Amino acid sequence: MMTMASIVTTSPGAGLRALLGEFAQMAALVETQLSEAISALERRDVALAERVVRSDLKVDACHRRVDERALAILRAGALTDRQFREAASLLKLSADLERVGDLAKNVAKRTIAVALEAPAPSAVAGVVRMGRASLRQLSDILNALQSGNLDAAQAVWRGDNDLDELYNSLYGEVVAAMSGARGAVNPGVHLLFIVKNFERIGDHATNIAEAIHFVETGAHFAEERPKGDDPGAPPKPDRS
Repeated sequence: MMTMASIVTTSPGAGLRALLGEFAQMAALVETQLSEAISALERRDVALAERVVRSDLKVDACHRRVDERALAILRAGALTDRQFREAASLLKLSADLERVGDLAKNVAKRTIAVALEAPAPSAVAGVVRMGRASLRQLSDILNALQSGNLDAAQAVWRGDNDLDELYNSLYGEVVAAMSGARGAVNPGVHLLFIVKNFERIGDHATNIAEAIHFVETGAHFAEERPKGDDPGAPPKPDRS
């Protein structure tokens, strides 16, 4: 079991390696959680969706361990500038990953509701496509974080605009499906929230891209974050 004493008596380099290991475990959990949430939606698999909801407890526990270790490293001091940036960034990024886990959990919760309805197959397929795109963004940025690949991080950062445009397109498709069939409104509302949650996952991937750039260069992106146009009044993402 990790204790505060064991953290602060570790050298900064070793402590950061342990912190990166904890963060990698959390990242793997969240990536699996999101992948399974998308699969549950695609198959309308209630049992898998319920498993995704339960798995969020593991993500939360990992988040607490990452925060504890990062704070202990920062309090201990004796860090180089880069080590400080790494520890501080991982403290922030653990919150981003925890939020992605929450969003995946909320997708799973709404999938359980959708499974009891009869949503338009085309609408579900479009939302699943958006989910796969958000998962690619997350996977790509976690790989970039592990390797410190600035080019890959910048590609994810720029790709957020594509995800926003896909969201805008799907928002219209789901609304059209809601008005085109009897009984489509209730599942359509759930799908609108799900697609918004996927869009927010892309935003968190972009946060990670910005942190990678900061850790590797000591500076923030000079350009403003790329964003697509909003499609009217979309739903806010779910809150846990």
